[in-house]
Amino acid sequence: MSPLPTPQHHPSLLSVDTETVHDTVEVIHARGAIDLLTGPELERCIEFALDKAPSAIVVDMTDVDFLASFGMSILLRTNDRLTQDTPLVVVADGPATSRPMEILGLTDVLTIRGTLQAALESLHPSP
Repeated sequence: MSPLPTPQHHPSLLSVDTETVHDTVEVIHARGAIDLLTGPELERCIEFALDKAPSAIVVDMTDVDFLASFGMSILLRTNDRLTQDTPLVVVADGPATSRPMEILGLTDVLTIRGTLQAALESLHPSP
């Protein structure tokens, strides 16, 4: 029987930060993997954003390379908590993010845009 490998320190699998744009829109940028292990970090950032009473929340998953079902459930729960006056827009485009959501039918429930610019424009259309 071979010995177990020694645990090694790995950098965080998920990096999340927030910014406020257009004065009242909270944008959450996620990079890396969103799964059972890292999802709570995304949830904390969403809670932080909600505490600011935003006009909308945008979750930018442009740089997410893995989205597990737990990550998708976070998006669904967030969407359910918000009112029509505070929409949730998810930025997702590609096989790691938009494709799983499309397969599971979440594109019928969530507002998904391919770019952050498209997401922001959908919230604040140009005159």
